[in-house]
This record gives sequence, C-alpha cells and structure tokens, in this order.
Amino acid sequence: MWNRSSRKSSKEKFTSAQQAYDCALNLLSYRDFSKQKMQERLQQKGADEEQAEEAIEKLQEYGLINDERYANRVYEGWLNKRCYGRQHLAAELTKRGLEPELAQRVLALFTPELEAEHAARAAELFLQRNKAKLAQAQDNALEPQDRRLLYNKIYAAAGRFMAARGFSSRYTQILWEKLQVDTDI
Repeated sequence: MWNRSSRKSSKEKFTSAQQAYDCALNLLSYRDFSKQKMQERLQQKGADEEQAEEAIEKLQEYGLINDERYANRVYEGWLNKRCYGRQHLAAELTKRGLEPELAQRVLALFTPELEAEHAARAAELFLQRNKAKLAQAQDNALEPQDRRLLYNKIYAAAGRFMAARGFSSRYTQILWEKLQVDTDI
C-alpha cells in the first residue's frame, strides 16, 4: 500500500541540488516540461531558486530538458487536434512556459494553408453540432422575421465558436460562407 509519509511534503525544503534533481527526474517520468515550468515546479516542491537552476542545468546537460524539442512536441500534439487556429496555438505555447522567440518559430510552422484546413474542419464540426438548429431555421413554417432572427443567432454562435478555437475573423468567414451555401440565405 502507498505510504503518505514516504512522500515529500511540498512545505519541506530541499537540502541539496541533488534532491531537486531527483525530484525533477521523477517529474519527467510522467511528462515533459519546459525549462521555465520545471523551475516553477521544483520551487513548488521545495527547492530554492539556486537548487532548481543547478538541477535544470544538469538535466539540460544530459538532454532531458530541451525547450526546442519540447516546443516541437507540443506543436505536433496540438496539430493533431485539427480544429484550432493560430491564436489557440500561441496561447498553448505561452501556457507551457516557452520563450517568445521559440514560440514564434513554432508558430511559423503553422502556415496559413494549414490554418485554413483547420478552419474548414472546425466549420464542419460546427455544422455537424448544429444540424438541428439549421434544420429549424430552414423550416418553411417559420415567419421570415423569426427565420432571420434564428439565422442571426446561428451566425453569432458560429463567430463565437471560431473565436474560442483561436481563429481570426478571416477564418471565421469560411464558416459563414458554408452557412450561406448550406442555408441559401
């Protein structure tokens, strides 16, 4: 059975950089970290700034922490999501603690053509999720003003949907064009 007392309390301070290094190795056994996030995590666990820096230097020396490799992994994982835009990627890279110039290099990999493909997939997802509302809007029994009101709500929801996924208005236009073709308004 797992013994709670064998685990180091987050309030206890490390007495050496070796303890910080051992803690970092344990953290890395679960997932990758950027240099900044590892620094923060080690200090949360009880390392002072100097111990954390020394442990990180050793990890970098052995190639266990490499922000460029980590940024590329984050990008590859994010790219598989397939329905998000540039702004979402930029936020993800910032959240992961990557340096701005490294984030810019990764963002350069996400070409406008790739973003347009992602926007088209996101548009299809929106249309799929809102089939019932679109069918209701096409109902001939609706009064013209009610139909217009419903279409306006659908267009507003489409804009929010795309913005929440990190697409600029340029790519939101892709969804609006699909709505026009599909609804003939």
